[in-house]
Amino acid sequence: MSTTSTGQHPDDDEISLKELLLTIQSYWQEFWRFKWLIILITIPFIMLMLFFAISKPVTYPTKLTFMVDDGSSSSLGAVSGLLGSFGLGGAGGDYNVEQMLALVKSRKIIQSVLFKNAEINGKEDFYANHLIEIYSYHEKWEEDTLGFKNFYFVHDSVPAFDLIESSVLKQLHSFVIGNPDEGIESLLSTSNSESTGIMTLSLETEHEELSIKMLKDIYEELSRYYVKKSTEKQQHTYDALKFKTDSTLTALRSIEYQLANFKDRNYGLFSKKDQLKVMQLEAQVKILYTLYGETLKNLEVTEFALRDQTPVIQIIDAPIPPIKPVDASLAKAIIIGGILGGFLAVLLVGGRKLVRDVVEKIE
Repeated sequence: MSTTSTGQHPDDDEISLKELLLTIQSYWQEFWRFKWLIILITIPFIMLMLFFAISKPVTYPTKLTFMVDDGSSSSLGAVSGLLGSFGLGGAGGDYNVEQMLALVKSRKIIQSVLFKNAEINGKEDFYANHLIEIYSYHEKWEEDTLGFKNFYFVHDSVPAFDLIESSVLKQLHSFVIGNPDEGIESLLSTSNSESTGIMTLSLETEHEELSIKMLKDIYEELSRYYVKKSTEKQQHTYDALKFKTDSTLTALRSIEYQLANFKDRNYGLFSKKDQLKVMQLEAQVKILYTLYGETLKNLEVTEFALRDQTPVIQIIDAPIPPIKPVDASLAKAIIIGGILGGFLAVLLVGGRKLVRDVVEKIE
């Protein structure tokens, strides 16, 4: 009979199924033997999770859904070449969903909303000050010696903010959008359905009125800013052409007045020199009429293109009171506490048995 070089069968080091079942049985008996210890270790974890659940404040989650129509009808046809000469580039393009949802959490948008006035609990003030009051920031700053104690914003001129005001603004911005690095959960969240194109803004605060009003103002600020940035180039072209059209009309009216005034002063009795003056004024009037007609036509085309390329953002569902409050689930807290405590207790009892078995084998 052949053997390995060590004189052992190759399967000697493998754990048989019978040995595995016996090991599981022995550990199960150990756990059952110390079941009260496991329970005693688990109970504090359950109580701790229940405490966290009970102490967690009630929140009011709100949602606002909307969709965007980029307005590109591609109906400009024969005038597309003319639009290109104005820098309008044809009939527009698709809106950028990712860009729009990223904008909503930018400091530009949130900052604008934080310094809007809103009436909460019968008091009109900046959203920033409402957040400071509702979330008890003054209690957090009570022992502060840097100047945060009893702080409120008194103006909205961000460029003129001092160090304290800028610091509080950054705290509130992080508080609204969240900061995973500092363990700050976001009050504001976004989502998008690729199949329907419907976007959702969600805001969850500890005050129902604050949740509803602030979410609507965030949407309004996002819409305004996105439309402005989407049509900035076209709007600049339109404004420049509008200025040129108005200037041409003003010049035309001035020359017409000069021509009429000249004729009135001479009562129809013109010398050769006067006739030349009349011909020059009449020529200028004709030139300006032609120029005005062209600029007016181009202005109308540009205005049409601007409207065609302006994205239309439409609300589908806006939050309305009453909002169903959300509080922590006690059942969920018990389950989580039981799992955490039970796992630790089993780990301790199982580890104790493992060490004991190893020592017995050595002896």
